[in-house]
This record gives sequence, C-alpha cells and structure tokens, in this order.
Amino acid sequence: MKDRSNPSAGEDFSRRGAAQFPSVFAVAPVDEMSWARVILVTLAGVVSHTFGRGTMPLLLPAIADDLGLSATTSGATGSVNMAAYLCGVIAVTYLASRFAPAPLLKFGLWITTTGLVVLGTAQTTWQVMIGTGLAGLGGAGVWLTMPVIATAGVPAAQRGAVMGSLTATMGVASIVVPFTTSGLRAIVNDAGAWREIWLLETVAAALILTVLYMVLRDDASPRLPSGSGITAVTRLQGWKTAVFFYMAFAFIAASWFQFFGLSLENDHNMSREFTTHMWALMGAGGVIGAVMFGWLSDRLGRPRTMCLVTASGATTCLLVLVGEPWAAALAAAIYGVSAMAIPPLTAAFVRDQVEERDFTPVFGAMTIFYGPASVAGPITGGVLADITGSYQLTYIVLAVTFAFAALAAWHLPRVENDG
Repeated sequence: MKDRSNPSAGEDFSRRGAAQFPSVFAVAPVDEMSWARVILVTLAGVVSHTFGRGTMPLLLPAIADDLGLSATTSGATGSVNMAAYLCGVIAVTYLASRFAPAPLLKFGLWITTTGLVVLGTAQTTWQVMIGTGLAGLGGAGVWLTMPVIATAGVPAAQRGAVMGSLTATMGVASIVVPFTTSGLRAIVNDAGAWREIWLLETVAAALILTVLYMVLRDDASPRLPSGSGITAVTRLQGWKTAVFFYMAFAFIAASWFQFFGLSLENDHNMSREFTTHMWALMGAGGVIGAVMFGWLSDRLGRPRTMCLVTASGATTCLLVLVGEPWAAALAAAIYGVSAMAIPPLTAAFVRDQVEERDFTPVFGAMTIFYGPASVAGPITGGVLADITGSYQLTYIVLAVTFAFAALAAWHLPRVENDG
C-alpha cells in the first residue's frame, strides 16, 4: 500500500521491499499468490486457537473431575482466557503502529506456548487459570496479525476464501487433537488424563514456532498506522450493527464451546470417549464451513452469509437439549460448519471496507467490543448451571442470542470493495 502523504516514497519503498525481501509478506498479484505460504502462516492459529483455546473445553470434564471444579469455576476458565485475550487485543492495537505484524505474531506464539507449559504442569486451579490466561493473551497477537498477512494483495473477490482457509487449518487440527487425546489416554491407561495432552501440544507448538521463524525470517512487512483506539471501528459502514453482531457471537462462542462436553457428560450421561470424539466432528465441520461459507460470501455477500450461519447455529443449541447421541453429533457438526465460519467472515467484512494497513486497528477495535461479551458468556453460563443444576437454561439463552445475531447480520450493509 502506498504512503498517502508521500506517494513517490511509498512506491520506492514497495519496489525496494519486493527486491530485497521476497518473503511471506511480499505483496504479489493474486495469480502469483502461494497457498503453501498462506497455510504455513495459518499454523500460528493452530497454536493460539486450537491449542490455546479449543483444547480447554475438550479437557474440561477431566479437569473438573480431577480438581473438583464447580460449573461456575469451569466457566471462569473460559472467562479468564477471553479476558486475557481482550488485554492482548488492546496491547496489539496499540503496538500495531510500532512493530511489524510478524514480530507481533511471533511474540504472541511465545506467550501462548508458555501458557501451554503452565497448563501441562498445573497442579491447582490457580495454575490452570494462569496457563489459560497466558494462552488467551498470546492469541491476540496471532489473530490480529494473521489475517492482514494472509490477505495482503488479495482482491475482495477472493478474500473470503483466503480468510476461510485460516479457520479451515485450525479445523483440521481440531480433528486431530481429539483422536490424539483418546489415543494418549489409552496409552497411559487413564481416561481422565489431561496434563499429558497439553505437554504434547507444547512440543507441537515449539515445532510450529520453529517453522514460522524460518518462513518469516526475511520479513519486510511495514508497520501499521496508528489507530484511533476503540473509535477506529466507526470507520465501518453500519458499525453499530456490526459491533452488536460480533458481541452477540462472542457471548455465544465463548459459552457454547465451554459447556458442550460438560453438558453431554453431566446432563445426559454420555461417555467421555464419545464426548471427546464430538470435538473431532466439530473440527471436520469447521473445515467444511470455513471454506464453503468463505466461498459463498464472495458471491452472496458477507452479511447474508453471516445471517445464514448464525441462524443455523441457533438450531445447535436446541439439539444439545435433546440429550441423545445422534442429536449431540448433529449439533457438533452443524456448530462446526456454521459458528467456526463467523470469525473469518467478520474479518472479511471488515477487510472489505478498509485498506490493508488499516485492518489491524479497525479489527482490533471490533475485538475490543468482542472481549467483554466473551468474558461474560462463560461465567454467566456457569452461574446459570449452578443455580438450575443443569446446562439447559444456558443453551436456551444461547439459542435466543444466536437469533438476535442473525437478525443483526441481515441488517448489515453489503459493501463492494475490490481494494
């Protein structure tokens, strides 16, 4: 992108940057775009989101049994993760104009990996909280920089597919982790094992971090411009509706995911092995949904596609309430297909309206709104479960919230932008 204050200087920088640093961040025409490079960059999301966030709900039933956690405390693990993520978002939004995207991404990976080490060695509830907090904090450095890296030079007509690939890669990892969990538990002959899983993920995170250091060693990506704090979101058309939509989804995503396994085991007496495999089904749905809805949004438009996926998500809450294995499997698949497509669709909606260098400040401002709702969701769901003795009311509330989110998405403006 050119420097508006000095066009000739911006062009000169682009020419010298392309010549000296033909790396991941070289902005090339789409017909020269390397999908291999995009996928390698998305491995960062596997560490921050699949390991650092997605593994907690998978292991939470075992952790709750081992450490004697109440529903409220179980929910608090999700709230701590998201509160730390919010702090990270604020920090990254501030640092975006002072550091290039790649160093911020790498630093986020280091913090998340440290959190995995803490989780893998945790003996108390407080250690679990510290570990999940570090994982959430590091996740902000990854998610706010990964989209702008992946979509550099990509026109709006193909941006949805590229953004979908970010979630699809994490979806593939979400398929592998549950089966690895079951396999490792069989090896150690302990159906309640959970620390070993995170230690194994720590090793994988270290390998991914090494790969990304090699891929990004010649980084020439420019620093991003200073944002205007939380007010940066006002650059979006229909920003109030967009913020409401994203906050509603934040409340849902942080809660639905957190209590799914606990609900199946505690409310409906399903086995831990069955529950664990539901996460793999959810991951498979995420791969399909992220790619499918990313492609669809390039043709149907972001708002209508976002409305479709959130409306589909509402049905998953009702399926959880049925309490049968077939309904649980269907809920996991549909939730994976629909809900996991929403973050990249929202990022694409923002990216359609702002230029490359403005993405992180604006999307960061959106995520600052996302944070409080994602903190409130799990703790609210846990309190409701402790009061009522089950997770049924929690999922009823989530279904209603899904419906409001779908309504908000329908009223978002459709923006045509090839920039």
